[in-house]
Amino acid sequence: MMERLADSWDLPFFVYPARFDVEKVCNDVRAAVARDSNVAYFSVNGDLFGAYAEIGPPPKRDAGVASLLLMECHGDQLRPSDKYSWKDAAGVAELLAGVKDRTVRQALEIVSTLLSGDSACVAALLVDPRFRLGWFDRATVWLTSLVTAMGATICGRVVQTDVSVSSTILKIDSTAGVLYLKAAALGSREVELTQTVASLFPDDTLQVVGSSRDLKCFASRAFSPLPDKKDLATIALLLGRLQLGSLCRLDDLRAGGFLERGPMALAAEMRRWVNDDLLRRWFGHPDRYARLDKYVPHLVNICGLLANSNIPLMLVHGDVSPRNVGLAAGDRPGQPILFDWEFACIGHPFCDWHELHGKVSKEDRQAYLQLFANYGEAHGLETLYDAGRTLGWCMKMWSVLEQARQCDMEVFSSHADAFLLFWERALESLMDVSPPGVPKDVGPKWRFL
Repeated sequence: MMERLADSWDLPFFVYPARFDVEKVCNDVRAAVARDSNVAYFSVNGDLFGAYAEIGPPPKRDAGVASLLLMECHGDQLRPSDKYSWKDAAGVAELLAGVKDRTVRQALEIVSTLLSGDSACVAALLVDPRFRLGWFDRATVWLTSLVTAMGATICGRVVQTDVSVSSTILKIDSTAGVLYLKAAALGSREVELTQTVASLFPDDTLQVVGSSRDLKCFASRAFSPLPDKKDLATIALLLGRLQLGSLCRLDDLRAGGFLERGPMALAAEMRRWVNDDLLRRWFGHPDRYARLDKYVPHLVNICGLLANSNIPLMLVHGDVSPRNVGLAAGDRPGQPILFDWEFACIGHPFCDWHELHGKVSKEDRQAYLQLFANYGEAHGLETLYDAGRTLGWCMKMWSVLEQARQCDMEVFSSHADAFLLFWERALESLMDVSPPGVPKDVGPKWRFL
């Protein structure tokens, strides 16, 4: 920890226009603590409790947003610049003694644990391997060795482009093109699922060039963003073709790590939520949790609607949206692809429309549903579609809860925020669909109470 001596702030305060840019924050910290070095650089191991509003007002503003980042220095000794001085564990204890703000206290308690010197306590806190000392260096060695094995030459050093509760992304430029390393969070099956899809459906997703079980990561070639994210007609048809094409590869998908999560499995999972202590803590106020108890039975009912339909289970991406669609590069230039398979499973295909609904035109949606004409009449497919696009949010909630049970610190949990946000979206969709017998939602929504 550092103390800013030039003004009244106890900690250095860097201002960013939005969610922190990893490269910029690393460069800012380098300027603060290794300004005179030509070889030192930093990486962010993890965001320890996510962004939290009003942790303290930055200069000339009424409110701020802060994150507690765990960072690692590579390549040189730390030498703070003139306006900073180091604070050790004793300094943190002094700060704790005088801090009443709950948010700041919890942040400092995490820092105190990390500075305690007790390896068991640190290991218990930093469960995800990405958060631990040396992970970036090991990932860098693996990525650069992969480039060398391809017979290519490295152009520059490995750069960290993103870090979140769900993944860490590194980038390297080479004579063979730009490669990205993506490491998934503890509890995520994204690495094995991406590998499986890339091998079974190479034209429809990322070109994976290597993977590491030890680092829980894979490397893929760069791709281009979708030029016009409003034109998703091609993606809707790609999704339908991919789903139907998966029917003859279900055994291969299962062997490659895809779990079967049909409507009745989802119904059984949701029933468990109404007596879950972790979810009670996440919702906080009893009235907010009471909405879960109130509406889960109705969501379970529409699970039955899907389960009793003629449409078989097939590949589900789980997070189809404009942000997860791109155009392949290399030997497949311009080919539309889907990526980010974190929530993928074998389930009901219409669950993939929870985010696409409202972004794709009615005509394009009907063109997608026409692909399933062998399984029912148009009106019946529309009813099933409404059920599926509502339950798609619940499928995501299931995955988030699974991951949280393995590595969540429950301090301003990003997992909690994601789960609660998906819950609100599920209820909004349920109110829009309005199945018979569902009462109107009168709140209170978790984020406004």
